[in-house]
Amino acid sequence: MTTTPSLPSLVLRGTSATARFGDGLDYVQWEQDGRVTRIPLDAIEAVRSLDRSFEVVLTTAEADRPPAVYAVHDASAAAVTAFCAALQARLPEREVEGPRVDGEDLITEVPAGHPRRPSKRGLVVAVIAVFAVIDVAVAILREPAWAIALPFFQLFACAGVFMALTLGRGLYDALRLPKHGITVMAELDHYTDRTKVYRYVDQEGGLHFYREPTGGQQLELSYDPRNPSRASARQSLYGQVMMALVAAVGLGMACGGLGVTGYQLFIALRG
Repeated sequence: MTTTPSLPSLVLRGTSATARFGDGLDYVQWEQDGRVTRIPLDAIEAVRSLDRSFEVVLTTAEADRPPAVYAVHDASAAAVTAFCAALQARLPEREVEGPRVDGEDLITEVPAGHPRRPSKRGLVVAVIAVFAVIDVAVAILREPAWAIALPFFQLFACAGVFMALTLGRGLYDALRLPKHGITVMAELDHYTDRTKVYRYVDQEGGLHFYREPTGGQQLELSYDPRNPSRASARQSLYGQVMMALVAAVGLGMACGGLGVTGYQLFIALRG
């Protein structure tokens, strides 16, 4: 008979990394740059906290070699304090003269199960740059006033794209995953100031979280076995219809805003 380890009870989120740790675990789960790694407690020399930053210092086999450091920046100060205290209480005692190992050799990487996605921040910067070039070109070649007017149409289009993609993907998952995915009962993990956060475990034992504002202590979820972090809560027919309508409205907004932008660029280039 096998037993399931306790689920992580502490989550520390920063701008570029997330760390998870709980009483039932002998490692810290580290998520950064699309990778998920496990840092065993035996690989940790010390932990440090400073205001909103947290650092894990790994052990080294050679005293004169600088240790590897994993850091979370711009996290909640209270969360940093709690996370650091919980981890310090679990670190093993080390003999001063005992043999030492390289902490990096003990770290293991958890298979992601899906390809790494491009950075959203890079995509946003690229879109802004393209729109800025179009606005400047139209203002120079046609009318300076369009440098002020076009950004409003582009913001309108971006809002539409966000609505169409978010609701469209949600509707696609709601229709596909219950038929082709794996359905589980997720347990309520914690609350945030905006929503509830549920946890579920995939077939490989990986832990995942799902945000849903409505629901009780349990929530029926269906997840993609090829990408277990992609899941969908059970949706009623009314919910599916509303998602489709909002996605259609967003698509119309996107087409309208991009259409005006493209037409003005075409007129400006034609002279």
